Amino acid sequence: MNKNQPTNLAELTKAEIAKWLNGFDTVLTDCDGVLWHEGVAIDRVPEAVALLKSLGKEVYFVTNNGVKTGREIWKTATTIGYDIDESRIIAPIQAIAEYLQARNFRKKVYIVGSEAIRNGLAAAGIESFGPGPEVLQGTLNDYLAQHVATQETDDVGAVIVGFDEHFTFAKMLKASNYICSNSECLFLTTNLDTVHRYPEFRIPGTGALLAALETCVERKALQFGKPNAEICQQLIKSGKVLPERTLMIGDVCKVDVLFGHNCGFQTLLVGTGHNSVYELNEVLQNSSENPEFIPDFYVPSLGDITKLI
Repeated sequence: MNKNQPTNLAELTKAEIAKWLNGFDTVLTDCDGVLWHEGVAIDRVPEAVALLKSLGKEVYFVTNNGVKTGREIWKTATTIGYDIDESRIIAPIQAIAEYLQARNFRKKVYIVGSEAIRNGLAAAGIESFGPGPEVLQGTLNDYLAQHVATQETDDVGAVIVGFDEHFTFAKMLKASNYICSNSECLFLTTNLDTVHRYPEFRIPGTGALLAALETCVERKALQFGKPNAEICQQLIKSGKVLPERTLMIGDVCKVDVLFGHNCGFQTLLVGTGHNSVYELNEVLQNSSENPEFIPDFYVPSLGDITKLI
């Protein structure tokens, strides 16, 4: 559904809200910015999720978080008041591990990313290395001779890129060598989020780091986060999710709303993300260019539906 303006749920009558509720059976919701901020539940949102479940809605949490495993995200959710089964968490690290297992992957993985990726792979029986600080010591020629020329590249079958606060030239050099020296080396990423915006500052996201490596190796990474519709295809194929009867809730137009559009879901944008309102206004000003970024519905906070229903 392409619209010039999203429908503001706060402006609907009780009858219109009831009609809206009857339009979907399944809810997929983003986590950070929708359900919580920095591990603290957003006011009244746990109650809103519980209300949707009490009305018979099937609820899944879907996140691009590449620095926590699905289990860690589930523990965060349950600790702060969300009643969600671990199997209802859709997260990149888990998806990558399942993808490698399905391919009967037996080689090592080089990680440009967090310790959580290594933990997630280890739980799946996959050997990996790379997280943590790594800097180029001495001259480039010295580093090449000591660390790159001596690399055993044949036993590395995949490079995974996630958010990495220790991202360096040395890591990009090593990753590009693994990828380019073996045409069968898999190239994977947790997500394409380019920047994390906060009122005081911006933090480069995974997509920003990935862009440098993709430019170097002249390959695109296979990504396991939103807006890639593939991460929900198994749910759709199994019949657990009917796209036309599913609502995607998020706080980022160019990730969450686009993901919903790509999957054929209805979309609801909430204004509790650090940049949600600014981005929505920007998207609406350029609505003719990217209508797939425009949500079907908007509400200032998901917690508001406890008052609207």
